[in-house]
Amino acid sequence: MLAAHRPTPLDWALFFFCVATWGSAYAAVHIGLEYGATPWVIVAGRLWLATLILNALLFIRRAQGKEQPPTPGVQVKLALMGVLGAAAPFALFSFAQLEAPSGVVGLYSAVTPILVAAFAPLVAPEDRPTPAKVVGVALGFAGVAALMGPAAVEGLGSASMLAQAAAALGAACYAVNTLVARAGRAIPALEAAAVWTFYGALVATPFALMSIPDAHVEPTAWAAIIFLAIFPTALASIAYFYLIRSTGPVFVTQTNYLLPLWALALGAIAFGEHIGPNAVLAFMLIVAGLFVAQEGWRMLRVRGV
Repeated sequence: MLAAHRPTPLDWALFFFCVATWGSAYAAVHIGLEYGATPWVIVAGRLWLATLILNALLFIRRAQGKEQPPTPGVQVKLALMGVLGAAAPFALFSFAQLEAPSGVVGLYSAVTPILVAAFAPLVAPEDRPTPAKVVGVALGFAGVAALMGPAAVEGLGSASMLAQAAAALGAACYAVNTLVARAGRAIPALEAAAVWTFYGALVATPFALMSIPDAHVEPTAWAAIIFLAIFPTALASIAYFYLIRSTGPVFVTQTNYLLPLWALALGAIAFGEHIGPNAVLAFMLIVAGLFVAQEGWRMLRVRGV
């Protein structure tokens, strides 16, 4: 079992890899929907393809003696995570986006790190809420709020209670999934990712089959689904499960604060969307939050700065 430690250069590289891939998923999903795929076809497609990739890799590495045999007694845990970390939040946030402004959904998404920071000590005593972590998480949330702007706060009044409940429940699902991943017996990252995607795919499949009559999936949509399967789902899942054990749940969920910024940057590059001063302020607040939460001054002191 890996003991959580202060993030290393490898941890930071995996952290930003997750940000880049998960943040890119917004654009890929947008393309998939635009070219005929339904939300559930996208969810099931990306999870099944990721399952095939991850289990093939797991089989090869076990045959080479580079991965241990299946971890006993973890199937229920991984099945629960397949629901909490994939099928349920994907569906809840998709519904919320149909009924509420994207800014409102973004604000609720930013609640996940706060929930994890509050309850992380239950599964990771070393991840207790120090003053630095509390301030860092608060700065990150302020950054997301600044990015979404006053319209997001005003939108809370116009969005239906059902949509807001779906977004809040989706954020809670991600938080609980992260805590479940950290609790109990340690599972190798590749094995966890391979089994987690399988259970998520099983849950999503009936809904995808029901939505197939409404789908007219073009090749461009399939290309987007393949991208989603390889990067934000398969590879990012391996990094996610490694980081949960290596650095603790609070560090991992701070990716939620950077995802909207990355998505905004991609929107500016790919679709010519405007980046306003609120994005600059958000970036400064989020970076400051990461620096404070991870006590960056200690790293500077070690390097003699």
